[in-house]
Amino acid sequence: MAITAKPGQTVRVTINKTIRREGARKTLERLFMQDKKIHGPLDARSKNFIELPKRRGGQIWTKRPNKLHPVLDRGVAATFKLTPQTVKDLNSVAEFVEIAAG
Repeated sequence: MAITAKPGQTVRVTINKTIRREGARKTLERLFMQDKKIHGPLDARSKNFIELPKRRGGQIWTKRPNKLHPVLDRGVAATFKLTPQTVKDLNSVAEFVEIAAG
């Protein structure tokens, strides 16, 4: 099923099937992280994190905050603006999601 929305539009993507493929899960994680409500906790952790570079094994090493993986269960939704690449990504996972104008 091809997406009728065009780049630049805001859409609401809702998961309507259990995700079986690992590649589809990674694609949806990347897309859902564009929603400010979903990536908000990561931003909050990053804002409070103080990088302290130190020498470790002869190299400069800096600890960074761990990435949070969004929950991708049935019924979870995200709203974000489409780009040409986002349209391609949504077409690849179209069997798992429902797309509505946002």
